This record gives sequence, structure tokens and C-alpha cells, in this order.
Amino acid sequence: MKTLKLVSMAMVCMAMVLVSCSGEDGEKGMQGEQGIPGVDGIDGTDGADGINCWDLNGNGVPDITIDETNEDINLDGVVDALDCQGTDGQNGVDGNANVQEHKFNLELFGNYSQLNFDLNDVVDDPNNYAYLYYIDHTSGLRYSIPGHLFNNNYYARVFTNLDNGTLTINFYDLSDVAFQVPGGEYTNLVVVAIELSNTGKTSENVMSELKAAGVDTSDYNAVAEYFGLE
Repeated sequence: MKTLKLVSMAMVCMAMVLVSCSGEDGEKGMQGEQGIPGVDGIDGTDGADGINCWDLNGNGVPDITIDETNEDINLDGVVDALDCQGTDGQNGVDGNANVQEHKFNLELFGNYSQLNFDLNDVVDDPNNYAYLYYIDHTSGLRYSIPGHLFNNNYYARVFTNLDNGTLTINFYDLSDVAFQVPGGEYTNLVVVAIELSNTGKTSENVMSELKAAGVDTSDYNAVAEYFGLE
């Protein structure tokens, strides 16, 4: 037991000696000198020169010619930035089909219950068109045919043979009896021919599309505005 007490006292004394020997932190030393900079890297190679915007063939020479290689686009005698071409724009929306209008003079006729015309006088290939027909009254009114006409006491029917281009218009009273129209009552027969070839459509397709677009085909003004006839 006595020995154990001696050992404990010895350890306490040693700890006190170690604590008393611990010094305070010293001041920081001065910063050392900067090291030697590294060697610069090698410069990259220059890129190739671009092509002037007016240089359509890329030969570096302003070409003023009279053929398709001419780079003087604005024809001012100088090839410069004013001749530069922009990129092509997006394709526009398809416009209306090729539409033609033709008038047959009705003032040349006397009294009639039937009129005959040749659609070959209107278009080159009658089979390749859809048609709308109108007739002008001396009052200034334009009626759609087939349909009822002036005063609604008679009407017109339209018959076509597109293989030979014949157009026949018959007039009937309300009892479906042939009606004699006085000569000079109407001034013009108006034919609107709508080409089909660049659409791949039929006459029925064209009429359906006009209806879907809200165009009243019995109203000439609406048709003319839609096709740009005025």
C-alpha cells in the first residue's frame, strides 16, 4: 500500500513538472520569397481566313459578269457588302389555285330560253377546272346560277359536258316549263374557273373547301375576295 502511494505521488509531481515546462506559442515567421514563374505555353496556330459574304464562288475575286456567276447582285457596278445574300426564308403557305374569270356578252342575244357557250373559250382544258356561274341583270344585281333569278318567278339550270367543253343554260318558270327571257334583260354570263391540276382535287373537293372556309359561293363578292379577283 505504501508503495502504491509513492508511485501515485511521483506521477503527480511529473505531471506538474511537464505543465510548468510548456512554453507559449511563438510569433509567425516572415513569408518566403515567390517562386520562379513557369514557362509560357506555345501560341496556337491562326485559323483560315473566312470568305467574303459577296463571294458566291469562293474564289476571293469580285466577279462582275453577264452570266449566273455575277456577284454584283444589286447591279451598281461594285461588288461589296451590299451584294451579300441572306439565307433563304421558309416556304410560304400555298396560295389559292389558279383562278380565271371570263364574261360572255348576253346583250348580243334576242329572246331566249336556252343559252349555249364553249368553255374552251375560257380555259385550255375544261376537264381540269371547277366552275362557278353568275349572271348580271340590268338592275346591277348579279345572280348565282343554277338558281332563281330576277323577281323569283323563273330560274336557271346549268348543264356542262366537260369532255367537249359545252355549257348550256336552260331557263324555266316555277312550273318547270321553258321560260322565255326577254333579250337585253341580262348583260353578262360570268364564269369563274378554278384550276384543279396543282391541287389533285375534284370539283366537289373545291366546293367543300370553300364552304369550310366560310365562303358563300352564291355570293360573287365573297368568292372574288377569297380568290383575289377584284
